[in-house]
Amino acid sequence: MRQKLFISLLLLFMVSGMLAQERYIRNIPIILPYPDFIWYQYTSKQIFPCPDGGVMVLGDCTGQYEMDPDRYAADCGVIKLNAEGNCEWQWWSRDFNCESAPQIIGIDQEADGTVNFLINTPPEHSQIGWIDPQENYSLEDIHLPNCVLNKALRLPNNDIFAIGRIYDYNSPPFYGVHALFMHLDSLGDTLSTCHYPPDTLWVVSNLGLKWAQAYDMELDTDNMPVSTCQFTDRFASVVKTDWDGNLIWRRDTNTAHTDEIKIPITKLPLTNELIFGYNAYNNGLWNQFCIYQVLPDGLDSLFTIQMTDSTCVGSYYSMIGYNQGIYLSGYYGDSEWTLNAHEYISSYNLTGEAIWTWSYSSMLNFRQCTDCITLLPNSNIIHVFSSWSFGNDGLTVVTLHPNGTPNDDEYIQKPINKILAYPNPMRSFLNIDFKLERNTTQATYQLQIYNIKGQLVRMINLDKKSGNIYSSVWDGTDLHGKLCANGTYILRLDSNNNTTSSKIVLIK
Repeated sequence: MRQKLFISLLLLFMVSGMLAQERYIRNIPIILPYPDFIWYQYTSKQIFPCPDGGVMVLGDCTGQYEMDPDRYAADCGVIKLNAEGNCEWQWWSRDFNCESAPQIIGIDQEADGTVNFLINTPPEHSQIGWIDPQENYSLEDIHLPNCVLNKALRLPNNDIFAIGRIYDYNSPPFYGVHALFMHLDSLGDTLSTCHYPPDTLWVVSNLGLKWAQAYDMELDTDNMPVSTCQFTDRFASVVKTDWDGNLIWRRDTNTAHTDEIKIPITKLPLTNELIFGYNAYNNGLWNQFCIYQVLPDGLDSLFTIQMTDSTCVGSYYSMIGYNQGIYLSGYYGDSEWTLNAHEYISSYNLTGEAIWTWSYSSMLNFRQCTDCITLLPNSNIIHVFSSWSFGNDGLTVVTLHPNGTPNDDEYIQKPINKILAYPNPMRSFLNIDFKLERNTTQATYQLQIYNIKGQLVRMINLDKKSGNIYSSVWDGTDLHGKLCANGTYILRLDSNNNTTSSKIVLIK
């Protein structure tokens, strides 16, 4: 009897411990079919929920060769996660092209979870394809010359409408970049294209550049595409066209900018109203996010989010509508190589009231290039973000309930104690930072450095810098003070019953 009681209590203790863990964050490693990459960066683009409770993440990846650090290559593909957050498979197009980076964008998703997509590899090569949750796929070559696509949607007649930018190499002294609107049939053959603005409406920048780009898109209530655009004068604009790309109207926010901006647009599910926003450059800082509504006869400025300190997002990248409000996802960091970096998801109603904000310290996923947010059929929020520089950690997936609380029923968290090592590759010195999940009074942690054969090369003390951050520097020498040979090395650190590791490359 006592033995049964002991076993019952032990099981209860184990279950309680499991439930107490934060399980809504999942760090997914990227497994490329190219073993000679020394580092890579993954850019998540879109998320599609699957009938089995999992998701498929579409994204692009670039990498650097170990034997030739000046040579880069790229690929794009799909990562399938199950409902528990585990990676079931990773599919890469293997359209290997060292001259240009292939990019993948989703078109739509069928009832069985199959995702239809376009792969665009400037200047000439493109593909249309589909992939289902079991990794069955098909690819067909198509021709989309000199263009980069940002968004594609299925039209009611099963055709495809895509937007982006197209290069004009015949406009010296600098080439021109036009906003591109493209009508394709269901097989990917081009039916019509339209470039905007025409040359008579160009505004040339002080660098002599002609620049325009169509960034994001939704279909209006009449099924005509409404696209957010940016032009040479950096206006955040909205353009409505017909299916052939002919201009119906253009509306500018009349707010000038000094850099490229991202302009997400979304549709409110209950009212079909179109809402868009952009990061505004004000007084030398990216400290505002402006929200507009697209009306039948103009634009309505709804509200502006002021971003003035570390409690606010530095840049919003994606937006999705729900009922009468919007979810925004973005990133805040106080410097380019910051240790104070956070991912944010915020919920706002259409009067500008902040309903809730969730944040996550993404110290080692600094310099976010893009992230994406979508809703599952049960209204839970899925957020994916990925790293920009030397990001061997892959992507991070977060699930939240509609009220902003973590969804512990799904993705199980891996230890988030991480090692930040930069520059990587290193030539003479390697800066090493280690961040713990929680503050501790421990003054020093010991880091081990191994070569690729698993032999111990060096041991280094990481001293407490501030809060829960520990730091040190490696000068590239071994236990005997001799310079190590060129090659790959593994940094390993044991902390809080977890083992954390990171790969670096030494190049003299």
